[in-house]
Amino acid sequence: MKPAPDGPGDDAMELAPRFLNGLLEIPVHHVRGGTSTGVVLDERRLPADTGLREEAIRNLMGVPLAGDAPGNRQLAGLGRGVSTSNKVFLIEPSTRPGADLDSTLAQLAADRSAIDWTVNCGNMTAALPHVAFELGMLTQKAGENRIRIRNRNTGVVTEARLAMPGPEEAIASDTEIPGVLGAWPGVALSLAAPAGAVTGKLFPTGERAETVGGVAVSCVDFAMPMVIARAAALGATGGEPPDALDADAALKARMREVRVAAGLRMGLAANGRKMTAEELAVSETVPKMCLIAPPDAGEARRGVNVRARYFTPQSCHRAMAVTGGACLAAACLIPGTVASAAAAGLDPLPPSPGERRVRIGNPAGILEAAVTGSGAGGAVEISAASYMRSAQILLRGHTPIYAASEELRAHYRRALAAG
Repeated sequence: MKPAPDGPGDDAMELAPRFLNGLLEIPVHHVRGGTSTGVVLDERRLPADTGLREEAIRNLMGVPLAGDAPGNRQLAGLGRGVSTSNKVFLIEPSTRPGADLDSTLAQLAADRSAIDWTVNCGNMTAALPHVAFELGMLTQKAGENRIRIRNRNTGVVTEARLAMPGPEEAIASDTEIPGVLGAWPGVALSLAAPAGAVTGKLFPTGERAETVGGVAVSCVDFAMPMVIARAAALGATGGEPPDALDADAALKARMREVRVAAGLRMGLAANGRKMTAEELAVSETVPKMCLIAPPDAGEARRGVNVRARYFTPQSCHRAMAVTGGACLAAACLIPGTVASAAAAGLDPLPPSPGERRVRIGNPAGILEAAVTGSGAGGAVEISAASYMRSAQILLRGHTPIYAASEELRAHYRRALAAG
């Protein structure tokens, strides 16, 4: 474990691991970014050993230390049960050209010890600059700050633009987003070169639309891999409340069949090998699935281009994840996809690079994503996707690890002794 370097002056916060009353305590920031919550950790304060690192993360979030624990409610950790609140980001200053901050996401599930290290979270990314400023990883200035965040899971670089206050000023809380009560500090996020983020291909199967399990779908990898299908093809309208969709066992089973078959066609991998059907069936991360429909008359009047119900993938999102929204927005702009056939009021990508905005109706309101690219002669080139989020730090401090193994305790004793 490398010691954290000094930050820029007195504003940098010194949060280091410690032992208190005989218990190992890990420094944490508990945050909300967009419609997700989770924990951000200083990667320099964690063991390099993967096993010890994962042990610390499982303890922090209250998931099983080994195997499965059906029905676990995470009462003994900082996780909140659903996948959107079971995220841990590790951050440190980047040494790579074109990036200021490196981030790595650990995606957890409440009832399983397995940790997924293959995906990114656009929502939570909004909170990372705030934590990095506090820890002295980045130099904060009054006015607009532009932070380039490289995600190690996917290789995607996100530029975050956020206004920070001057000395003795309070940060502006003036951004409202669907699914979050109140106004909070805003962060404009732009994904650079997100096409093929996980598989290396915008269309991993080579097709813009195909039939999988008897259902017409588009398998798209833009910021993350997703399976897009018409809600009507699965007996839904795309306007149902999330709880109703989650309670529909027949629908969920049918979706699982399609999602697993599509995931196999996409060649999705984890831990250096292709995932099996069994692994895809229980995955909390890939592929996501989105049921879509054309907007109704009321939605159309509000400027909605497409209606969506997004699954994460085991449960229906209460709003719309921003990476999923960016993926759906891109698909809506590409002729020949299931999404483009369902969307209304949109022009396809222009022949020369330009921006198109897509407004996605979801259970919490409307998510607007801006896609920059071109579509000359049927060829598609997409350079960026952007969206606005809000973020806040919920809590900062130390979390005791009551069940720390002797190996984990010994690691931190050595690190503290070495200074």
